[in-house]
Amino acid sequence: MRHRSLATIALLAAGAFVLAAAAQSDNPLLKRWVGTHDNQPLVLDFYGDSMVLVNDEHVADFSVQNRSISVFGDTSFTVRYWFALDRLLLETEDGAVLTMAEQDPLARPMFGTWRGSEIASGRRLELWLGRGGVARWRPLSGGGWTGGEWDRSSRTIRFTWLPDSTVWVAQYDPPGGALLFDQMTPESGMVVLRHVYR
Repeated sequence: MRHRSLATIALLAAGAFVLAAAAQSDNPLLKRWVGTHDNQPLVLDFYGDSMVLVNDEHVADFSVQNRSISVFGDTSFTVRYWFALDRLLLETEDGAVLTMAEQDPLARPMFGTWRGSEIASGRRLELWLGRGGVARWRPLSGGGWTGGEWDRSSRTIRFTWLPDSTVWVAQYDPPGGALLFDQMTPESGMVVLRHVYR
């Protein structure tokens, strides 16, 4: 009898986990939202349990309760929110209402640090993408940075590394937040790098 009750508890816990995961994936808030505030662009990029407030240096934590969002990070604030006509409306503490539109994940900025590994060897790599097409990469096991340039055409990212003009090509996976390389160096196989926000 005890085994049956433990199995029932395990089944109920698994069902609750599946329902919670489905609720999070169906949450209309978990997207990239763009608008303006005080005549400045405002971009909120939600990633499950964290969010990026564009132009902040660090990823912010947030909580959602009773139609309010509280954000804790470089910039901290609390707003009321609701949805109308496919728009996210935010009411600030001073009573101003901001209208935010959804932006396609492909429009997410790619600047910053990307880390991952070669699938076959497990060798860890780090890639940094800067504004103006500046890029650099290094193996995380040690070694210096190699500098170069990057250019994006939709989902395809082309890297050119100095001094010998070696070319790498990656495919950008916006929903997964990943760069996928068939090959980075002659000795590497497939490489997956993920955007690092913390």
